[in-house]
Amino acid sequence: MSASPYCVPPLNLCSSVNYTNPEVPSQVAIASSTVSCLGSVAIIISYIAVKEYRTNAQKIIMLLAIADFLTSFGYIVGSVNFLIHWDSTAEADCYTFNFMCQAQSYLTTWSSICSQAWTCLLAAYLLLVTLRPTKLGVRAYVLSNVLVWGLPLVPVSVLLGKQRLGYSTMSAAGWCFIQDHIADENKGMVIFLTLVGGKLTEIFTYVFVIAAYVITLYRMCKVRGCNQTCVEMRLLIIPAVYLALRIWGTTHFFYTLGLFHQCIDADSITVVKILRIFQAIGDPGQGWANAMLYILLSSVYRRKLIYTPLIALASYLVTIASRTLQECVKFSNINSGGRIGSEQTPMLEP
Repeated sequence: MSASPYCVPPLNLCSSVNYTNPEVPSQVAIASSTVSCLGSVAIIISYIAVKEYRTNAQKIIMLLAIADFLTSFGYIVGSVNFLIHWDSTAEADCYTFNFMCQAQSYLTTWSSICSQAWTCLLAAYLLLVTLRPTKLGVRAYVLSNVLVWGLPLVPVSVLLGKQRLGYSTMSAAGWCFIQDHIADENKGMVIFLTLVGGKLTEIFTYVFVIAAYVITLYRMCKVRGCNQTCVEMRLLIIPAVYLALRIWGTTHFFYTLGLFHQCIDADSITVVKILRIFQAIGDPGQGWANAMLYILLSSVYRRKLIYTPLIALASYLVTIASRTLQECVKFSNINSGGRIGSEQTPMLEP
């Protein structure tokens, strides 16, 4: 593979193959990431606003929302960086692209691992709740935060120090991850670095969440009946949503790994395009998906955050309209009285 003159290394396509509209996945990713950021913010605000509903599960979901917000924000930065520089060859543009590329890769690699860790902790907590009453103490809460936010910094910082964070053809939407376009790079090293950079924890999350999910449902149906659960089914769906959203990125990774250092033919590029679109929707999508499950499907949050504010707003508007109408009637009566008085005054003169 020869060195590319472009700031963004293109795909290694066969001679008769064209990759049209490479910017589409980035545009899709920006839309999904923006909605996901808003959804994550809504989850955080709901946790702060509704104090009486701050359970341990909601606390974990709030921390998960923080990680998802950082991931989605990083994907927006990466997609915008790609859209600006993807066809540029200027040295200054390439320097800017590479700098932003490494910064985005560092942020999203770290936050993605954190998100995976909080997803596993949520699944583990829900499983423990079905086995016996469990309370997340202050010590366990602090330790969880230190481990989840701190440990992923170690491998990511090592990768940054080794200059291995950069543009990746195995990521959708122009995102940066582990450099895989270096001409003399061997396949084994790319696999190893990618696994260290988060794919290993992603695959582990799939296995762990599925196992915890199945065991939890089994215990709930066995102990309390399938219609009477000790935790809300909505909270159990959250890990399942993670699988549905992130599986496309994993599939895209393994598919493009099979094409490593080979030219991509017409059939393969069609599959790559489809997988990139779905990955652009799914990888940053946990924030908006969790917001739908956590807020829109919760009667408590709908009442506290949607119905009550709407009722208060409607009441306020009715009050303002009533006062305005009263002032208008009062003003109209004053004007009517003044006109009558002015018409009757000449009749009283001699």
